[in-house]
Amino acid sequence: MTDRSDEELMLAFANNDSTAFEILYTRHKDSLYRYFLRHLNNEAISQELFQDSWMKIINSKQNYQVKAKFKTWMYTLAHNRLVDWYRRNNLESKSFVDNNEEQFDGTIDWNPEDEFQTKRLSKQLKLAIAKLPFEQREVFLLHQETLMTLPQISEMLQLGLEKIKSRYRYAINKLRLNLEDMR
Repeated sequence: MTDRSDEELMLAFANNDSTAFEILYTRHKDSLYRYFLRHLNNEAISQELFQDSWMKIINSKQNYQVKAKFKTWMYTLAHNRLVDWYRRNNLESKSFVDNNEEQFDGTIDWNPEDEFQTKRLSKQLKLAIAKLPFEQREVFLLHQETLMTLPQISEMLQLGLEKIKSRYRYAINKLRLNLEDMR
C-alpha cells in the first residue's frame, strides 16, 4: 500500500480506509510541521496550525477530488491557514518575525566541534529565512521543505510562474547576503 500515490491514498481515505490516512500522515507530517515552524519560529503556534491543517484534511475527505497533486492541495490548505492566522491576529508576517527575533539574537559563539558548528549554522540559516519577506519565504519554504517545483507553487498560489521564479531568486540572493553578513 505504501507504493500508492498520495492521491490514491486520499481517495482511499475518503472511502474510510484509515490505513491510507496513516500513510499520508507519515509521509507529510514532518515537512508540513517544518513549513509552519520556519514561517513562525514558534513551536506552540506551529503545532496548532499543523493540527488544524490535518483536521481540515480529515474534514475535507468526502469532498476531495483529484484536480492537482495531493501535496499541492495540502499546502494550499496550510498556506490559507497561515494567512488566516496572520489576519486573525492583526499581524503582518514581517512584524511577527520581528517580534520573535529575540529567539535569534545573532550572537553565536563559534565552537570547534562539528555538532556545535552545525547548530550555529542552522541557527543562522533560520534567522536568515525568518528575515525574508513573507512572499519570498513562502516560495522558498515550499520549494525547499516540500520539494514542490516552482510550477507547482505557481499553480498552488495562483500566481504566474515568472513571479514565483522571481520571488525564489530574490529569496536565494537575500539568504546568501544575510549568511555572508553573519560570518
